[in-house]
Amino acid sequence: MEKKLSDEEIRELMALHRKTKDKKTAVRINSVILWAKGWKYKDICEALLISESFARNTVERYKLFGISGLKYEHYEGHNFKMTAKQEEGVVKFVEENFVPASKMVIQGVKEEFGIEYTTQGMQAFLKRKGFVYKKPRAIPGKHPSEEVQRAFIEKIENEMEKCKDKEDEALYFSDGSGFLHNTKIGYGWIRKGKEKIFKTNTSRQKVNVNGAYNPETEEAICVEQESPINQQSNIKLIEKIIEHHREYKKIHIVLDNAKYNHGKIFKAHIEKLKREKNVEIELIYLPTYSPNLNLIERLWKYAKKKVVGIYYDRFHKFKEAVRNFFEKEVKKESCKAELEKFIGSSFQIIKG
Repeated sequence: MEKKLSDEEIRELMALHRKTKDKKTAVRINSVILWAKGWKYKDICEALLISESFARNTVERYKLFGISGLKYEHYEGHNFKMTAKQEEGVVKFVEENFVPASKMVIQGVKEEFGIEYTTQGMQAFLKRKGFVYKKPRAIPGKHPSEEVQRAFIEKIENEMEKCKDKEDEALYFSDGSGFLHNTKIGYGWIRKGKEKIFKTNTSRQKVNVNGAYNPETEEAICVEQESPINQQSNIKLIEKIIEHHREYKKIHIVLDNAKYNHGKIFKAHIEKLKREKNVEIELIYLPTYSPNLNLIERLWKYAKKKVVGIYYDRFHKFKEAVRNFFEKEVKKESCKAELEKFIGSSFQIIKG
């Protein structure tokens, strides 16, 4: 039989059982000890001559309140749980504050209401109230107003709709990102009690990717380099986009407000390309502090899951993997289908 508590927890219960003079309390403690050792409820009931509901309630109270739930003198007549109003207060607190661990709530409930919960009990309470344990989503400390964001979204969605109706126009979301040669390990399914070993490295080398993403065709066009992204890499990217759409009359490029996107050399070259290639190039700048409105940010997240989560013992192999992803993998139909689901075409608005 598999034990449900640690040896130390069982020893603590047995020590309490030896000191307990009240027979009902002793039976409750014994019920939990047998349950902890892996006994079935029907066997516990036969051994201690108690009802199954008594055994189950005793174990559930122990899960919620620990030993204090077993020692209480007026066990049957006392409600260890919070009142509805108290629960509402706790729910409001968790909703309005970042709670990194259930211990924070346990301490608050103990100080405020004099009720002690175990970690397991509080976690069960939070789950019952609709909370899950996950990472919070980071957003920029500064961001434009909702009105500014909505106005920009309306403008971009109108441009995207126009491009759908025309065969000689395209709209791309552009940005740059760095891919660090250092294995990034995420959560994964591992057999209970076992460890999964992952090789990592401590390299600080990285591949910088300047890219553009077309949400209509799920196409990604990128330029990879070790040097930082600058006006020259911007020029290479625009030239690559134009080369990909030789017969197009107009190309819209959505980009952020990085200095190299406003550089004189870059803008002068854009004017030169317009004349030489007979194509209209519209630069659409995002509102400041609004990466949430740039769909290509989701491409970077997707790409890093695919590439950075794998161990490469040499930088040149990592560099080749990054290049291969953007030059080959993103062009495969299977990858395009994944990108369509992962990136989508809806925009996130930061409120507050």
